[in-house]
Amino acid sequence: MARLSSETPVRELRTSRRSLTGRVTLGDGGAAVFESSLERDWLLALDFDHRVQAIQVQPFSLQYQHEGATRRYTPDVRADYAQGSCVTTMVYEVKPSEELQANWSAYRPRFKAAVRYCRDHGWRFKLVTERHIRTALLDNARFLRRYRALPDQDLYVQQLLYTLRALGTTTPQALLAAAYWSEESRMAALPMLWKLIATRRLGA
Repeated sequence: MARLSSETPVRELRTSRRSLTGRVTLGDGGAAVFESSLERDWLLALDFDHRVQAIQVQPFSLQYQHEGATRRYTPDVRADYAQGSCVTTMVYEVKPSEELQANWSAYRPRFKAAVRYCRDHGWRFKLVTERHIRTALLDNARFLRRYRALPDQDLYVQQLLYTLRALGTTTPQALLAAAYWSEESRMAALPMLWKLIATRRLGA
């Protein structure tokens, strides 16, 4: 599960009547601020990605020159990914695709500055839109994350793990059917099955 960096955002949260703002609770109990529902959804997806080791919102600001003036730009999110024994850092700007298209000429200079800044630090800069974010992965993360904090019920956990070892690769329905005779027992064990998947003790 991802952890939130101890560093605070470089600027304060902007509140708006036109967009959703707030905080999302991460898997380690930390919280990250967001300034739109799309940013919130991206944080949820990152938090559920087992490769992500750290998340930091509004991680830095940079200055760049455009049309003879000094401008300031703050990306939305930095995420550190575990790649074997190495760490890969990604810096993300989260924007709706329609907004990017409508304002591309204004946004392009800041994004070019961000690409240069990240390259100089050995990082990568990427734009993410609803096409990258609102996918089946996000749907699964939304569903499963509610089960991560459930207390273990050891009898169900051990029975499910024992049965899975015997079956090998299978489906949730087949695993429950093989582990328990009665529908009542299967339904009672189901939250533990989702928790095992949500906490990566079972691969799915």
